[in-house]
This record gives sequence, C-alpha cells and structure tokens, in this order.
Amino acid sequence: MNYRLEVFRQVAGLQSTTKAARVLHLSQPAVTKHIQLLEAALRVPLFTRSASGMILTPAGILYLQHVQQIAQAHENIAQQLQAPGDALTGRLRLGSNKTLLAYHLPEILARFKQRYPSVNCEIIDGNTDTIIGALLDQHIDLALIEGPCQRPEIQKRTFLEDEIIWIASPANPLVKIRQPTIAMVLRQPIIVREVGAGSRQFMEASLRQLHIPLHRLKIVQEIPSPEAIKRLVMAGLGISYVFRISVESELAAGTLVKINCPKLNIRRPFSVLYPQGPAPSGLSQAFIQQLLETNHAR
Repeated sequence: MNYRLEVFRQVAGLQSTTKAARVLHLSQPAVTKHIQLLEAALRVPLFTRSASGMILTPAGILYLQHVQQIAQAHENIAQQLQAPGDALTGRLRLGSNKTLLAYHLPEILARFKQRYPSVNCEIIDGNTDTIIGALLDQHIDLALIEGPCQRPEIQKRTFLEDEIIWIASPANPLVKIRQPTIAMVLRQPIIVREVGAGSRQFMEASLRQLHIPLHRLKIVQEIPSPEAIKRLVMAGLGISYVFRISVESELAAGTLVKINCPKLNIRRPFSVLYPQGPAPSGLSQAFIQQLLETNHAR
C-alpha cells in the first residue's frame, strides 16, 4: 500500500501527528508534510486541526473507508501469494459475544483450524457494543454478535438463529404453572446481563413492543457473564432470560427449567459483521464460509 496512505491511516486512528510519527518512526514534521501533500493532491481538507487533536472531516471519513479497503485488499493478496494452492496462512482477528464464544465458536474454530492449520486466530470477547466498537476501530477483522446492529458502515450476515427463553430454578413455583401470564413472570426477581449485551437489547425491545415499562422490572442483579447468570438462577436468586444455546445441557439435566410463556420467548439471529465495502476475501471469506457450513450441518 502507498506509504502516504499508511501515514494518513495512522494519523486518523491516533488523532495525532506526534503519536503517528512515533509509530511510523518518522519525524513529526515529516508526518505533517505527508498529510499536507495528500490534501493538496485530493484538493480537500481531510482533518480539522484543534487542541484536542486531528479530527477527520466528512471527506476524511469517506477517504479513510477507501484506504481501509485498500489495506485489506493488500493483506489478502499478500496472504494468497504466501500460501501454495488452497492453503491459507496468516492472522485472523475475531471478536465474539460471550454466549457465542462459549457455546458455538469452539466447534467452528476447531473445524476451521483443522482445514487451515497455519492460520493464527486471535480472539477477543465482550458484549455486542464492545465488539462492534472493536470492529469500527479496526482491532478485529470479523465480529460475531448476538445483538442488533444498524450501523451504516458495517455489513451484517446472519449465520444462526436461536431462541431467547426465560429460565428458573426447578424449585421456583412458576415452573409448575403450565402457562404463566406475562404479569406472573415479570413479578419475579430478575437477573440480567449488563447494558450492551445482545440478549438484553433484544428482550428489552420486545418488552417495549408489549408496552411493558422497563422500570417496573424487579432487577435484583446485573452481571456480565452467561455462566454466572445460570448459577444465580440455580441458586434461587431469581429468574432470567438467555439464549437457548447456552442452557441446553442444563435443561436436559433438569437443573434449570424453561418458563413456558410464549409471548416472552423470542427468536433472534446471530450475525457476523465486517466493514462496509468489498466482499470479504482471503481468511475472512474462508471463516465466514466455515460459519455457514457448520450451521448447515447442525
């Protein structure tokens, strides 16, 4: 990739010519000169200079998207040139929701690594908002999320659909009722994921559609862990809602019980996200294909 474009990308990401100079091992005046020459060639300002740093103009935001596409294309072709035949090598950076990481990604990752043993997969986890932020900041190549995403700079593809269900301890009197009402369920103490978690975003949107004020929910504990939620429900602290994929073994063993209230159970997708622009290629394309194949084989 043209070196001047890399200078622009670093300044845009770090919002500072001084920090970019350190990363690139250049002088600060040299970095500034690169940006000035680029703006002169494009005949449009790419940054607004202020005390808080180098802030992209609307034209700069658009140009950064173009530069990112060039950088990704360069990395993809470099990987293909390094690898003979169908063999892929290199680094793939993935971000995943906690539920997907614990209950779905291991199977996909195992199959992917068996097919492409020379690929190094780096994985970070977090809730939906955190993972989307990492993708926008270019810290990851692909994001696997359980929550909604309506960002125009991101493309989304569904690879799995699951049900969000309400669960309780077998000792909870609610599970003995064949079909409890919504009011009966929501009078219970409730354990929830943190703000930004996909399951919480989906359920709260569903409750709003049912005209149920969220402030009336008796939330007794907020916790950023699907496993911890299951343990707290088993211990009798309250009820909760989770993706079915995360409690299949507990439901089968009888340590947790599904609350049978159809109006509160909702189906929602799991999606893979990638930056807007050209279709994924190279390692990203191969991983998305593995996602789709694994789900189809289920």
